[in-house]
Amino acid sequence: MRILPVWFLFLIFTIQCTSLAKRQDYEDSLRSYKKAAIDNALTTLPQNERKGFIAVLEKAHLSFLSGGREFRDLESLAETSKERLRFSASRTLKSFFYMESEDGYYASEAEIIYLHILLGLYYSRVEQYEEAKIQARYAGNLLSGEWSAEGQFDDPTLRLLLASLWLSTGAREEAMVDFRRATQIKPQSSAIRSFANEMVPIDGEFIFVFGGPGAEPEMDPSANLNFIRGLRNLKFTTSGKQSSLLLVDKSKSIQLNLEKGTIGWYERHLIRDNEISELVEDSKYFQLISATAIKEGTNGTLKVTGSILASASIIALGAGLVYVGGEVHSEHVVGLGFITMIVGFQLGSEWVKTSIRQTKENIKEDLDVSNEYRYVRFFPEYVWIGKSKSKLNEPILTSNQGPVTYHLTPAMGKIKVRFGFVPDVQNP
Repeated sequence: MRILPVWFLFLIFTIQCTSLAKRQDYEDSLRSYKKAAIDNALTTLPQNERKGFIAVLEKAHLSFLSGGREFRDLESLAETSKERLRFSASRTLKSFFYMESEDGYYASEAEIIYLHILLGLYYSRVEQYEEAKIQARYAGNLLSGEWSAEGQFDDPTLRLLLASLWLSTGAREEAMVDFRRATQIKPQSSAIRSFANEMVPIDGEFIFVFGGPGAEPEMDPSANLNFIRGLRNLKFTTSGKQSSLLLVDKSKSIQLNLEKGTIGWYERHLIRDNEISELVEDSKYFQLISATAIKEGTNGTLKVTGSILASASIIALGAGLVYVGGEVHSEHVVGLGFITMIVGFQLGSEWVKTSIRQTKENIKEDLDVSNEYRYVRFFPEYVWIGKSKSKLNEPILTSNQGPVTYHLTPAMGKIKVRFGFVPDVQNP
């Protein structure tokens, strides 16, 4: 009998530890991230999903920006992703690849590809260059695979990241291939085109800076006319300022080039999420709508009825005063009665409006799935890139508008690559 309570407590503890992280669980970590306090952002990450895909990749990403060199969990996740990677065609004939984790999370293409690029960058940081090249080739194959002409996922920012990985291994020709591919995807970028035409010098540095605090999902009921799909649709919004950025090193000043486009990572995530788990999620969501409608319909009816009854009582009181005033021939009492009746009408109208508004707000809050939407946070909204023809000594980041909050890592690799992060928010 003594064992049962211990077992029960252990079961409860296990359930709590495996619960899924929600938006509010990230508040402390995101607050630190917006101040470029990456170490604090790491220590305050949600503990709900310690070994899941999202948790491992978020931790590895933040740790890399902080200069970390520990990547065993990321290494294990990369091997798992190869084993569980699937290729599928949707009913709209768009083909794509995906990975379902043990906790039921469907990782998007951008997340999977970035996972392998990031692991390769970790290998380069500890000078395991052959292992880094293996990850670069794998990521390149995923980006270049002709799963279908319509559904192929390729992305200029991921190509730039892959090029930076190749540079760090000393493979300049392979890096040029990805710079050229990024130019084909984004021909309007003169900065990317310059890298495709003129390689980073062997004795120089390539600078890659992540920008913005990361996109956040919000409810977008207008995105679809279908009632069920429309209410469950989300959109991602960004908050970064897209500032101009300068890298200054003693007397040297380098204008970094802003490259937008990573919002496509998030939008593709929504496409992937809708295509893969559409029927299951719609079924669950319909149940939620039904339950919410019953609950709020009952509550709203009670509130409106109560408001009408309260208003009627005040009006009745006013009518009583009018009657009494007439009986005693008092104009003041009659006047007070009419005023009371008018106030009763006005208060009743306001109370009914308030009850209806509160019911609408409660329904919206119950049906808003953005707080529970699962995806890898801390990814950039955009990036800055640049190059130096010589090694940098004590570089700092600033802008034409003044100082900026930032974090820079030490240069790494055979051809030096330096990474950084700028939150680029108005009020961190």
